[in-house]
Amino acid sequence: MLDQNFICVKATKHTAKEKAEHTHPVDVVFHYVDPYLNRRILMNMDLKSYSKSSISASPVRTALKSLAQTIDCARSSEEWDRRYNLEAGDREIRGALFVYNHDAEYDKHFYDIFNPKKSGRFEQNERGIRTENLPLEPNMLLHVIDPLMINYMTTIISDADRLHREGSFPETTYRFYYPELRRHRVLVRSDEAPATIEQIAGPFLIIAHDAVTKYDEKSKTLVERYGPGYVIYYNRPGNSYVEFVYLFDCLATWQIPQAGQSLRIRVAHHQPHSDIRSHFQRAIDAYLHDWGFDAAKQAMLEAIELEIIEIEKTTFSKTELGWEKKGK
Repeated sequence: MLDQNFICVKATKHTAKEKAEHTHPVDVVFHYVDPYLNRRILMNMDLKSYSKSSISASPVRTALKSLAQTIDCARSSEEWDRRYNLEAGDREIRGALFVYNHDAEYDKHFYDIFNPKKSGRFEQNERGIRTENLPLEPNMLLHVIDPLMINYMTTIISDADRLHREGSFPETTYRFYYPELRRHRVLVRSDEAPATIEQIAGPFLIIAHDAVTKYDEKSKTLVERYGPGYVIYYNRPGNSYVEFVYLFDCLATWQIPQAGQSLRIRVAHHQPHSDIRSHFQRAIDAYLHDWGFDAAKQAMLEAIELEIIEIEKTTFSKTELGWEKKGK
């Protein structure tokens, strides 16, 4: 169910004066089970679409304040729970502000609006967003999905589809990789683990996949087109070889890849460094030096495929948007 408001159960708290008809908006609710928490996350989304000139601290602050009040109310609302909490088990309601730039012209660092004076990227008289002034209740989480993250997610979807059409990525037999951590264990089946908001917002997203097979009409058999392995979508610019040394350390700890598996790093950052390939090669050399030029490590690192992929951006026709507004 989309765009269905629910009645505020804390009208005295959320409005200047109590209104029986006061409601909170719900654009859409997504849900998934967090692999580490084994808890269903119900993500109450507020979808915003702005032009480049409209993205500033004031509207984002207003949207976050409204979203915080919505989540505060949703956690106590029987109407919200009955409408969206459709499965049994432990659950957590969170809010997510989806900030879409419909003209694809926004070129600033979005999170600078939380500290505009320090960044120097905004007008001197613009007042930044102070999170401590937002009406956040204890244990409440609000996520902000900014324009660059939206482009990153769109790029991953488009690129995975492209790899599938090329025959090097399966249609269904893949899974998002979650390592066993010291303080957190993976509590769900690997093939059921979703891409959580924390994983998407991280520096890289690891996807494990099985071998890609195709039915051969001539031989009437299944043939392997591409072997099993990992695809890593990398969301950092590669400004230094140290970035990749850190990545190699993580992969070694998680034993990725293993014998017979491929490893592809696909850089999906909006501004990759011009010397990113040189930094990557230097990281390999530095890592091998630390390992005493171990032959197995060298073979694994040198087999990694590094690809810088084009960022996907979606735009809407300004003419069409104008007609839509005029018709409303």
